Amino acid sequence: MYRIDEVAQKTNLTKRALRYYEELGLVSPSGRTKGGYRMYTDEDVEQILRVKDIRDLLGASLAEIKEMMELGRKYEEQREFYHQHYMGRELEGEELLRRIETLKTLEKTLGTQRDILLGKMTRMQELLQSYEEKLERIVTKRMELEKIATRR
Repeated sequence: MYRIDEVAQKTNLTKRALRYYEELGLVSPSGRTKGGYRMYTDEDVEQILRVKDIRDLLGASLAEIKEMMELGRKYEEQREFYHQHYMGRELEGEELLRRIETLKTLEKTLGTQRDILLGKMTRMQELLQSYEEKLERIVTKRMELEKIATRR
């Protein structure tokens, strides 16, 4: 188990950011000491790093990350519930309808999140392409100028 200052060092985040992530419900320390200090497990640190990666790599807002994390939790709950209660058993009545609605909601939410990510990836690819084009022009211009400089 790690204290908040150790986790801050491991994740390259401030203690204030870690507390804010906890306040938003993005992460939660697994325990506290008798003195009330937050204690984090390796799994907690991995979760924090996932949040940080989504924020940094995808440019997602903390609200978007929270929605993604909630979606992941709902998916895992649904999957676990199915394996514990319904595997190899027929569903019927209200129970069947409730599960269908839950899956429809998850499907819609996941589809929306996928579309957001695809849009961001497309924009990132376009930005990368524009940088490649600019870099190519810069290199060409530099080479032209170096050629002129060597003739003098």
